[in-house]
Amino acid sequence: MVLTNNYWTLCKIDLASYDVSGSHRGYREEVLLSVQQQFQIWFPSIAELKELSSQDDRKIQATLLSHFLSQNSASSKECSITAGLSLRCYISHGIVDACQKLAQQFGDRYGFSHLDLLYLVLTDDGKIKSFQEVRENSQSSYPYFWAHILRKFNPDKAGLWNWTNLLTRRHPELTRTLWVEFGLSLTTPWGKLNDIKRYQMEALSPQEQDVVEVFHGVYRRDRREQGARGKCPEPSESQLQEMRDRLFPRGVVYNSSDELLEQLKTIAQFIQEQILNPTEISPPSNASAMELEFLDEHRDQAIMDAIEGVLSQRLQKLQKSAWYSEFAPHFLPSLRLIYCENKSQSEVAKQLNMNNQCQVSRILKLKQMLKQIREEVMEKMLQILLNQAELNSSQGVLDPNVFDSLIELLSRYLDETVFIEAAKEISTARKYQRMTSLFAEKMRYYLKYSQSI
Repeated sequence: MVLTNNYWTLCKIDLASYDVSGSHRGYREEVLLSVQQQFQIWFPSIAELKELSSQDDRKIQATLLSHFLSQNSASSKECSITAGLSLRCYISHGIVDACQKLAQQFGDRYGFSHLDLLYLVLTDDGKIKSFQEVRENSQSSYPYFWAHILRKFNPDKAGLWNWTNLLTRRHPELTRTLWVEFGLSLTTPWGKLNDIKRYQMEALSPQEQDVVEVFHGVYRRDRREQGARGKCPEPSESQLQEMRDRLFPRGVVYNSSDELLEQLKTIAQFIQEQILNPTEISPPSNASAMELEFLDEHRDQAIMDAIEGVLSQRLQKLQKSAWYSEFAPHFLPSLRLIYCENKSQSEVAKQLNMNNQCQVSRILKLKQMLKQIREEVMEKMLQILLNQAELNSSQGVLDPNVFDSLIELLSRYLDETVFIEAAKEISTARKYQRMTSLFAEKMRYYLKYSQSI
């Protein structure tokens, strides 16, 4: 059931707000009296209810959307603005609910709360925007998130609550933050397999490649024929059976559809990892020894610059955090204990008087930190290569295939020389086990250099 006052109370970001239990809400509710009064005029028999039935909820949304889209006169323009504000109030509550549900579903496992997400999507300031202003900004990338939601909303196909929840989970900045900061991808395993990259395919075993190729042959065909877009659902029993039939002549046998399904999930989980497991991959034929030597010359400085930048950003974020700021002074000391003194996270917690190992893990987020640093190094190295080839000028032209090959070369090179080993160290860290990777060496150098920070 939906609360009726969701249509005239606007949720606004406020990270200092609390609920009655003393927990952080992260937002406050502002009553828009003019919207409430007009709502009571439009829906006199409904406005007095505390909760709405699904049928009444959909009826209200269709009516408000009709008012919002109509501007044939000065009076209808006022109605449009008010109806738009009412829908925006409703959307703001839907956004809060979506963030809370994401935190409930994944927060404990991946180390985030709804507060980490709200500021990305709860951006409506309540200022009046007419439909004309929305249309003028329609070509912009997320000029107003609420406008993006309303532009694509069809009350005949979905309720606004579920539609808001869906688009919130798909918001580019939110999904990027969940992946980069917390290591959580909201993409389904089938979406990962459907969009697998060439270099990821080459990292699979021959049998796994056969499985993915057959998956594509059946799954992509059916999506094309059905005109399917958006979320990739789990393959059906008939699809799995057809895949098994296609795999059999290749000498790949699965005794049941469940067995094949588990194999597909395993491959999808492998694809999820941006840092690949060790594999023997020869560099592309267009990668000369001179090019690799050039990469070696600039790699170490790029790593140092990325470490400095990412650690500084993460420290600042902790310092500004409404709920983690008290732990900010422990951030660099914790890293020094791990990388310079070979301490486990449990030992770090004990030495710095923190509650437990989980608290240390949530503050450091080592896997996410490594991914961020890798992204920074990739970007810096790519820029260096483009500058060397004089392809950053207005006259510079780079064939898309060449660019893709360059990205692939850099990704493999950095993974094999730096980040695979660094990721393994983080995943298998044990007490008194010294980290010996190139990345750990650079991290130790920076942490000792920044001792006074």
